[in-house]
Amino acid sequence: MREGFQSVGLVDELPPGKSKVVMVNNREIALFNIGGTYFAIHNLCPHEGGPLGEGRVKGFVVACPWHDLAFDVRNGQGTDGGGYCVGSYDVLVEGVEIFVGPRRKP
Repeated sequence: MREGFQSVGLVDELPPGKSKVVMVNNREIALFNIGGTYFAIHNLCPHEGGPLGEGRVKGFVVACPWHDLAFDVRNGQGTDGGGYCVGSYDVLVEGVEIFVGPRRKP
């Protein structure tokens, strides 16, 4: 395992098309499985703190369930042009275990 990565679960706990919220370094992270590839972003929407892990996912975009602000799960960038973004995190799968790493640099 790489330095700075934390185990957050097993691949069979997060089937394709699903998401879950995990804790990494006391921070809520929304973890998504899109077509067998895992992505992690900060769970709280910067607008009013909506839970992105509970949002609607279409392609690589998750919409906040509270006010529909949308973010690309691959990089945390807002997709509506309003300037909002959320932190994104590296994800590593080793065997059947999923690890989330440090926040990516913008």
